Amino acid sequence: MRRILLCLPLIVFLGGCSPSVPKCGDTETTDLVKEIANDEMVKQVGAEVAKLFSYSVSAIRTTDEDDKTGMFECAAQLEIHASKTGESNEIPITYTVEVTDSGEEFYVSVYGLN
Repeated sequence: MRRILLCLPLIVFLGGCSPSVPKCGDTETTDLVKEIANDEMVKQVGAEVAKLFSYSVSAIRTTDEDDKTGMFECAAQLEIHASKTGESNEIPITYTVEVTDSGEEFYVSVYGLN
């Protein structure tokens, strides 16, 4: 399967009830990573074609943690699955997870979507 996602950072926030930063492998973090990947796919190929793909995040690693801010730096494999053909492709990505000052939202920034 050819790679059709651009290589650029994306930032998305999610309102949540968690007062701390979710870890790299937490469901709320990986769900946002997949949402960001899908949003980028929609930008590249349109919503109708993007519906034909699903995503999973594997081989998740915490590469750094900022004790002062609680921010995590993460690395993983983003698996892109094509529903029509059953083909899959993996790309290495990195992402950060950080909480806002209010502690009510967190940001996930994804790098390496290409």
